[in-house]
Amino acid sequence: MNDTRLQGWIDELHGAGAQQWFLRGFVVLAPLGAMSSAALEVGRWWPFGLLVVSALAIASAFRPDSQTALAVIAIIVWHWLAVVEPVDTLWLPVAACCLLAYHSLVALTATFPVGGVVPTATLSQWLRRTAVGCAATLAMWVLVVLMDRRGAAGNALLTALALVVVAVAALLVRARSLDDAT
Repeated sequence: MNDTRLQGWIDELHGAGAQQWFLRGFVVLAPLGAMSSAALEVGRWWPFGLLVVSALAIASAFRPDSQTALAVIAIIVWHWLAVVEPVDTLWLPVAACCLLAYHSLVALTATFPVGGVVPTATLSQWLRRTAVGCAATLAMWVLVVLMDRRGAAGNALLTALALVVVAVAALLVRARSLDDAT
């Protein structure tokens, strides 16, 4: 004799197809990728944080419309800022892209019921948009590394110019993707 809400949740899980299990599996794996990149950078794991992030990621995989995803992202970002010092580590864009993928997947799964099927056109559009975000993240990281390795004093104009270049490139790609969708 289950509670009505619990029984409804169990019925939802039984109705989930392979696609939904696949998407929700990535919802769980993406934040673990971000936690792993922090661990690989500093050379040690944070077991308690890994346990908390895993539990919250599983919860957000099955209830993506709750606030647990925000808690997952906040914990990972806080942990990164607390333990990782170098701004030019290759693990930074890896962690950022994992968090972007997590956020995108949670948003996508929140728009479809557990038993629903996401159309292929929607999946490909979300994948393209997430890839554009990852590419912009990587481009900005490359600019930060190049500026950091220059060894010169900070230059606000150069920094602003780099931000404008990346933003314009992202807008051009975005405008092109909107033209393709119509």
